[in-house]
Amino acid sequence: MPRGPETTRPFEGHSLALRFLIAFALAVTFFAAGPVDAQEKKNEDEKAESTEKKDDGKDEKTDAGDDDAESKDGEAAKGKAEPEKEKTPEERHAELLERIADSLSKRMRAVAEREKAVSEREKALAEREQALKEREALQDAREKIIEDREDPPKPQAWNGSPSSAPKTVGKYIAVIDANTGQYYYEKSGATKTPVASTQKLMTALVICSEDELDDLVTVPKSVLQVEPTVVGVKPGQKFTRRQLLEGLLVRSGNDLAHTLAVTSAGSVEAFAEKMNTMARTLGMKNTHFNNPHGLPSEGQYSTAHDMALLARRAYQHPVIRGFVKTRQCEFKFPDGNVRTLYNTNRVLTSNDYCNGMKTGFTYASGHCLVCSGKKGDQDRIVVVIKSYKPYVWSDSEKMLDWALDLDVEPAQDEDQDRGDEAKADSKDLVSMAR
Repeated sequence: MPRGPETTRPFEGHSLALRFLIAFALAVTFFAAGPVDAQEKKNEDEKAESTEKKDDGKDEKTDAGDDDAESKDGEAAKGKAEPEKEKTPEERHAELLERIADSLSKRMRAVAEREKAVSEREKALAEREQALKEREALQDAREKIIEDREDPPKPQAWNGSPSSAPKTVGKYIAVIDANTGQYYYEKSGATKTPVASTQKLMTALVICSEDELDDLVTVPKSVLQVEPTVVGVKPGQKFTRRQLLEGLLVRSGNDLAHTLAVTSAGSVEAFAEKMNTMARTLGMKNTHFNNPHGLPSEGQYSTAHDMALLARRAYQHPVIRGFVKTRQCEFKFPDGNVRTLYNTNRVLTSNDYCNGMKTGFTYASGHCLVCSGKKGDQDRIVVVIKSYKPYVWSDSEKMLDWALDLDVEPAQDEDQDRGDEAKADSKDLVSMAR
């Protein structure tokens, strides 16, 4: 067989004995070198350490001989400088949990503050939206007033006559359609008479039309001169107009009417001028007001017909309409006391269709009630003045039921009437041609 190239081997050409001696020497050299160096280094370290101990012993003796007091202080300091005891895993775990809890607490406080700020912003936004809705409603009401004056509602056809109305004890009565303004019944409706607290509907209408309801107002000192019925506000106390207005329409507080008037116009007389201006705007031709609450005053009067006009306009205002149907409310005083006010309108609880409005009584006006009701798509208002208890309630309820049961057909426009007449004429011509 062919052989590959020859290679040179270590120690080739030397005798076996010589090769063994050379390998043995190399091994001894390799393994002996390390331990020798380590032993020498160990000896040197022991020698240096022995020297340092001797020096330290001399220094300690010198220091002890020079000053024993310093030695004692050094020992005390040495005792204080002892290393702190290493904490157990449980202690380290407890510290970690405490740091985590503190961090979470800070984060929760920050989140709570942010949520509070967001809540306040949302509340402010809701109040602005509510104020905007009320302003829009007020603008719609004003436009409706102008529309009614320029284009009075057309008469409607209904299945009945005033003679079909129930008998009543009240001297002055008017029944009106709250939507169209059409009168269905009047009993001495044009006779001038005091109307007591029912005129607070005008007070409420003026306040809602001209003032910011959520502004705070201060009760004037002159409130102490107002006669009952009163809710009990005191001079210097602060309330929002909205709160005063609710108490006025639910419980008929004369002190609330006085406060609203004075804070709005500066005086009762100036506010009465506002009331009379609004009355003329509504077309109340036989009405004159002297005060905001309806207490007797010479030269103050209205009629059942005019009060129906006022009630219809108040019924169309969402804030007033909401308050007059409230059966009871909580009136909170600044000192934290709360008084529950109950609505004075008994028909509100005795008749399922009644949804407001306002009572009144003086010896001059007798018992009065303006009440409204809704049944289906029919809305009616009944005004009863100069009645007696309990007839004021029964008169109003009977008239309201009668009015809500009227079958009223919507009035047709003149253009539609002309179109119907033209159709009838064309049918007649066709019949004649035949």
